[in-house]
Amino acid sequence: MKFTTRDRQKIIDNYLQDSGENMFNASAFIDWLSGKPDHRAYPWFFAKDNEAAAREYRIGLARQMASGLRIISNVRTIDSSDVVHITVREYPAYVSPIAGRRLGGGYERFDPDNDEHIAELQRQGAQSMRSWLDRHADVFTAYDLSVLEAIAAQAEKAKSA
Repeated sequence: MKFTTRDRQKIIDNYLQDSGENMFNASAFIDWLSGKPDHRAYPWFFAKDNEAAAREYRIGLARQMASGLRIISNVRTIDSSDVVHITVREYPAYVSPIAGRRLGGGYERFDPDNDEHIAELQRQGAQSMRSWLDRHADVFTAYDLSVLEAIAAQAEKAKSA
């Protein structure tokens, strides 16, 4: 079950109105929803039995464990005067390809020399950048965000090609 942003906003607004609360509290929302099996959001939270939900939660914890791990890679370049330049770059230790997530996905050890891994990380970076821009750009109007916009647009264009 997938809800649009508008759907989710309406569900939360209705909850706040029905409960009389003026702030969204996720725990209180679940408690409120648990007594409303006819609510359209009910299956999203309660379609699974406790065992399946606990397993899904534990899988999420395992993903959090792998998320954010980094590797360090030294990149050597030699210029025309035979001077060796070493650049240190930091990458995620694992990458979870977006394409495989619907089928359960998984994490692959990131290889900075693998063009597919670099392209996947660029896709995910562009997606995150677009999301950040959509959410926060209006509060950064005093700053020039055109470079970020250009990077996100170029990566999105490459993704659709």
